[in-house]
Amino acid sequence: MTLYARADPMRAAEPDVLAVLKPLAQAYELVVGPRRTSTITYLDTADFRLRKAGLTLSYEHSSGPGALVVVDAEGERTECRLGAVPDFPALADELPAGAVRDRVAEAMWIRAVAPVARSRRVTREVALLNTDEKTVARLDWVEAAGTEPIQAVLAPRVRIRPLRGYHRDAAAAARLLVSANGAGGFRAAECTDSDELLALVVPAEKPRAVTAAMSASAAVATALLGFLDDLEANVDGVVADVDTEFLHDLRVAVRRTRSLVKLAGDVLPARLVARGEPGFKRLGDLTTPTRDLDVYLLELPTLAGGLVAGDAADLAPFGGYLRHQRTLEWRKLVRGLRTQRFSLLLKEWRAGLEAVREDPAQGSSVDELAVARVGDGFKKVVKKARALTPESPSDLVHALRKRAKELRYALEVFGPLLGSEVTKQVVRDLKQIQDTLGEFQDGEVQAAALRTFAERMQIDGPPPAVTLLAMGELAAGFAAQQRFARQQLADRLTTFLGARTQARIKALLS
Repeated sequence: MTLYARADPMRAAEPDVLAVLKPLAQAYELVVGPRRTSTITYLDTADFRLRKAGLTLSYEHSSGPGALVVVDAEGERTECRLGAVPDFPALADELPAGAVRDRVAEAMWIRAVAPVARSRRVTREVALLNTDEKTVARLDWVEAAGTEPIQAVLAPRVRIRPLRGYHRDAAAAARLLVSANGAGGFRAAECTDSDELLALVVPAEKPRAVTAAMSASAAVATALLGFLDDLEANVDGVVADVDTEFLHDLRVAVRRTRSLVKLAGDVLPARLVARGEPGFKRLGDLTTPTRDLDVYLLELPTLAGGLVAGDAADLAPFGGYLRHQRTLEWRKLVRGLRTQRFSLLLKEWRAGLEAVREDPAQGSSVDELAVARVGDGFKKVVKKARALTPESPSDLVHALRKRAKELRYALEVFGPLLGSEVTKQVVRDLKQIQDTLGEFQDGEVQAAALRTFAERMQIDGPPPAVTLLAMGELAAGFAAQQRFARQQLADRLTTFLGARTQARIKALLS
């Protein structure tokens, strides 16, 4: 049995532990042990995947290398003693092998963990002795204070640990602390000190920025500012090459920006759009080579494992080539992100959008804009979907994919104003098409890329014949994926163009 109690912060400031635990002195003799000080570094991914999965990962040390510790939602603690001070950020396979890595790897996925908060913890063990001078329970007196990125003194806590055969004494001690109204003023804790600290650090979910009270121009500017916040939040992670998702999330912010400008940029000042639109296109183009190589490297283990004629080891030279090319392209990307041109693009874009958002001039309402642009987006998707036949060239399939993405982004921005539940249903319908279109494009693009890679590798230095054969097998697999997606697309489009989705769109726009 483990019980937690939390002291009233106003009363717990009293430095004398014995005085604060005075309610226990009525029934027990208290023996206070020495102070033990440790530093706790809390680790999580940039999008707090561990916290969302109910896991708390930390690096704890007082002297020496310390330990990695993971605690789950039920309070179960798993520890891994370290032989050296670890380096962060770290991907899952860079963590020490063992139980801690096994607990967090799935939740981390392909993201790296890095410090999100640090605290200083002082612990003192207090032994409770009965009238026979036997120890019946032990208390851990814990004082914790956040040191980074915020400084915050947390209320002291007491963890009560019963000894075998003395659970009643531990329960009685907890009741004495909780029921006391004097010096202690304890009450049952609702969370651990770690949870309390991280709640101060982890940002809350951002409220939906676009509201029905906004004008059309203010709503579009507000949504674009949100995308800009997301873009800027990922730049440092891309430059530091923390993990591949920073670049992915940056590119998503760029695509959303370009799509919304294309759909509704006409409600913004023409000069702002004329300066921003080409800049974000350049940014998208700049990030594409590195992202394409990231995708290949992430999928390569799975692709290698699926070889039939070849062996996974046959692709090792190809993997080395991809990593080298990725390093070269990432360096180009970093140089681009460090230019004054890039900084000026973001600065001028933000200033222009903020001016629009703060302009009291009234224009059309966001409701009118939402109905018009979602309706236009749906019409474009339907028109291109109905024009597709099994013989249509790939360019028409890719054009449908672009229009579907634009509609998806329009629904993300405006859909909640039209009806959140119906929007979710339409997005689910649309996502089925997008997934199939994505598989089609990936099959074509990656098969073509493999041919290009093979040609370049032979120029740079001919790879082993088995590597080229294995790459040929991969290309054949991508071609088969494309054919299957093309066959599947017809059924998906029939469903999307059917009465159910049509009725949902009609309800959304009515």
